[in-house]
Amino acid sequence: MAALAGHLRWSTLLREVSEHGVAVAACAVGQPCCAQLRVELGRGPFERMAPVIGSIQQEGESFEVRVERLKPHYPALAYLCDELVSQVHRHGLPEWLPNEVAVQRYHAGSLGITPHRDPRRFALLVAVITIAGSAPFTLCSNRAGDPIRTWQVNEGSLVLLRGHGLFSHIDGRPIHVVGGPTGGIARTSIGIRMEVP
Repeated sequence: MAALAGHLRWSTLLREVSEHGVAVAACAVGQPCCAQLRVELGRGPFERMAPVIGSIQQEGESFEVRVERLKPHYPALAYLCDELVSQVHRHGLPEWLPNEVAVQRYHAGSLGITPHRDPRRFALLVAVITIAGSAPFTLCSNRAGDPIRTWQVNEGSLVLLRGHGLFSHIDGRPIHVVGGPTGGIARTSIGIRMEVP
């Protein structure tokens, strides 16, 4: 069974990331896959995120796994990563070789994470898949959080973010905000990224 939906237009998504910094696709991962991932990842090992990093505030918990360690411990996540990498390579970005996955959980009533850029060490592309819950995701024009566009990211949604060095952008990392969960349930997301020195 495929983890990723067949309707996704990968060339269009990658072009949008290059041009605008962000691309969002709803229903990119099916409900059965999300359910399997929730079971597989639900026990963690989650640790509380640092509540303040510089000017950034966040409320949640997370853990990270190196890609080479996924298959024995998280087979469904390994399968999803393999499919995602295959599609990205096939549609024009073979240099993207993710080596880290971050699992993040934001509980109902939390603020999420305030305006920020993803760290420079995450090169080319960052893919974020919501496997539970819902939250507003906003592309911002500045660190004050002035909005350019907001999407509601729900279970199964895929957000692609421009990383450092993508398609000649020396540093085109977008400023964005992820709001707290809506609908009264926790939001869990998977961030797939290529960490470089």
